[in-house]
Amino acid sequence: MATGWTRQAAVWTAALVAGSAALAGCSSSVPAVPDAPASTMVSPPVTGAAPSPTPSEEPGPANDPSDADSWVVTTAGVGPIEVGGSFADTLEEIRQTGIGTLNDCDGVAYGYAADNAYDVLIVAGTTDEVVEVSVGWNGDTMGVGPRTEEGLGLGSTKAEVLGAYEDAAEAQATVGDTELLEVDGGETDLVFSFVSGYDGAVGVSVVTAGREPAYEPCA
Repeated sequence: MATGWTRQAAVWTAALVAGSAALAGCSSSVPAVPDAPASTMVSPPVTGAAPSPTPSEEPGPANDPSDADSWVVTTAGVGPIEVGGSFADTLEEIRQTGIGTLNDCDGVAYGYAADNAYDVLIVAGTTDEVVEVSVGWNGDTMGVGPRTEEGLGLGSTKAEVLGAYEDAAEAQATVGDTELLEVDGGETDLVFSFVSGYDGAVGVSVVTAGREPAYEPCA
């Protein structure tokens, strides 16, 4: 499929390396400095009312069908997109996001964020049920897109995922050079995808149990 989704495995490259240095001081015997005399300066009186703090913007409702940034990732799905739900009904519910079907690829819906930072892929099974919903990194900044209640999503490291899901199983994708961390959700799996050269997850998927995230769903 000629979309941002199929380019991810080749172009994803984001690793931030931070360094720190500590300064070591040395001491020597020096004469003690006498305390300075107390200041006699009197502060001028404050006139006028103190400025009121600017109220912070209240976050919008979670899982707003029209706002993919508000979607919460669980082992059952991503926001209003649930694995096992109706493909057609789901697309109707989230149509304001711009996610829609592709003319030359039956059973696949695709869309991307307004800033192109990430994209969303939905795959239907043979009976119109959703079998996969995936969020893929598609920009220059990690830490974007839908996230779990623990704050995990695109850009999360393996250590962070394993810290939240101790039973997550490591696996190698059968197609492509992708490492997976799979969280068992019973009839579904929550899958974090990693590729060589990246510390953070480049894909977050919810799929029917035993299924891998699609590599090229329209190939």
